[in-house]
Amino acid sequence: MFKLFDSTGYTYDMEVYLGKDRERKTQHVTKTHATVTELTRKAEERGHKLYMDSFFFSPELFGEFVSKQIYCCGTLRTNKKGMPQDLKPKTK
Repeated sequence: MFKLFDSTGYTYDMEVYLGKDRERKTQHVTKTHATVTELTRKAEERGHKLYMDSFFFSPELFGEFVSKQIYCCGTLRTNKKGMPQDLKPKTK
C-alpha cells in the first residue's frame, strides 16, 4: 500500500498495490516515479514538504517536484540512475 500522510498520521491519499501495473511505466518514468507523482498531484503549487526514503527518491523526481513547489527531503542511493557525478562517491 502506498500512502501520502501528514506528520500526525492523517492519510491524504493512498493506493493499493495490486501487482505489476505496466501502463504506468513509460519510457521516461518508472512505475515508482508515476505512483509518487499521482499521490502528490493535489499538493502541487502549495509549498508542501515531502519526506521519502531511498526507494522513492530520485534526482528526476526531485527536479519535477521543485518545479511544482513541492519541496523534498529524503535518503538517497548514490548508485541511483540519473545521479549527478559530483554527488557520487569518490573512488581511487
